[in-house]
Amino acid sequence: MKIASRSRSRKAKVNLQSQLFTLSNAKTYLGRLMEKVGQGETVYIVKGHRRFVLQEVPEIEPIPVRPAGFFANAYNKTEIDEDNRMAKFSVIRAPKDLE
Repeated sequence: MKIASRSRSRKAKVNLQSQLFTLSNAKTYLGRLMEKVGQGETVYIVKGHRRFVLQEVPEIEPIPVRPAGFFANAYNKTEIDEDNRMAKFSVIRAPKDLE
């Protein structure tokens, strides 16, 4: 007795010209979607009832590093001594019986 095999239906091809993709398809075609976004197109990714936008983020400018000695003249010796003396009293110390 021969069992009839079911014909497998092929998945529909994804239209990469679209702006809307399911999460599963977006994962599969992420590289291609990133190229679209890089060209200025908007890409939406849908998961259930939630929509997300895939977009390019502009490059962040680095924070400049201050040269050595930048704050050398910001405080004088008496101000530094006073700050250190005040800081010594602002620390909460453990009780003597716990030491």
